[in-house]
Amino acid sequence: MPIERFTWTAHARLRLGQRQLDRQEVEQAVREGHDAREVNDGRAQWLVRGTTADGTPFEVIYDHPHGGDVDTARIVSVWRLL
Repeated sequence: MPIERFTWTAHARLRLGQRQLDRQEVEQAVREGHDAREVNDGRAQWLVRGTTADGTPFEVIYDHPHGGDVDTARIVSVWRLL
C-alpha cells in the first residue's frame, strides 16, 4: 500500500529550510524508496535516499506507519549528502 500522507516534525521542517531541500522531492523519495528502505539506528525507524532535481543526493529518516495509520509517514529529519 503506498504512503498517501506525511506529517513533519518541527525539526524536519527546520532542517528542510536550512538545507534548501524541497518538500515534494523529499516526500517523493520516501514514496519511491519505501520498499527498499533501510532500518535506521537513530531517532526514526527508516532511512531512504533521494536526489534533488539538480542531482544533489539526500537522506530522509522517517517513521511508518505513523500513529497506526499505514497510509501516513512521519518525516523526522532530512539532510544533503555532499
